[in-house]
Amino acid sequence: MDHWNEIRTAYSVAQAGTVSKAAQELGVHRATVNRHIDALEAEIGTRLFLRHRRGYELTDTGREFLQIAERSFDMLKDFFGRVRVQSADVEGEVIVATLFPLTDLILPAILEFRRRHPRTRVRVTTGDELARLELAEAHVALRVGKKATNADYVVQPFCTLDFALFAHHSYIDRLGKPNSQDLTGHVFVGNPNVQSAAPFEVWLAQNVDPEQLVLISQNPKVLEDALRSGEGIGFLPTTYARTLPDLEQVMPALPEWQVESWLVTHVDVHRTDKVQSMLACLKALVIAT
Repeated sequence: MDHWNEIRTAYSVAQAGTVSKAAQELGVHRATVNRHIDALEAEIGTRLFLRHRRGYELTDTGREFLQIAERSFDMLKDFFGRVRVQSADVEGEVIVATLFPLTDLILPAILEFRRRHPRTRVRVTTGDELARLELAEAHVALRVGKKATNADYVVQPFCTLDFALFAHHSYIDRLGKPNSQDLTGHVFVGNPNVQSAAPFEVWLAQNVDPEQLVLISQNPKVLEDALRSGEGIGFLPTTYARTLPDLEQVMPALPEWQVESWLVTHVDVHRTDKVQSMLACLKALVIAT
């Protein structure tokens, strides 16, 4: 931190490519920029830039510096954003897109957001189709499975979801609990799919005979209703299943059934006060669970 000004100057030059552009952005003289870079290079004992007529070109060390600086400045921006939104006068609608079984999990965070910002309205959407953030179908999306790779999306880890097999008490009274090594005599509800991003759906396809699948659907609400009616055994997130006293876990959860979840926002709205405040509430929820 003794060389914060020099680091900020070098970062500006690395991004701008020329001393004159960096000096203009920082509001200082070109000589100040040159002096800061010389001082920083002398301190670390190596060159960050190669000087030539067209501007400054990063050395290998300079490129490494740029990567570290970008991460550091992004973290600082996120920090200041989170601090700022605690007292910001946030208003308007915030759309949160999630999956049906996860709505109970995130509801406390939504209620905390509303407590902090009573002039807002939260719209929660659920569905099989992913919300298209670039079309403003949601401000914050909670997604599970593989990490989104859209270059315009800001993707942050949310939590690891444990999935397990559950059955209604009436099913257990009728057919008992299955043996993890022998599923004979039991029936299932689910969506078997070897190409699925959900590992438990892959497990169903690979380990359960098609004749044992009495109901197949991609709709989680349909599957839950069938599960709670005693129709068969099915998968649910353990955090959600705890809220359903009529269900009982029938097999130990396997690590291979775990699913990663992500908080996804669009880069154009990521740093707005209302999105940052909603993200802060959701991240605090993960720490508390």
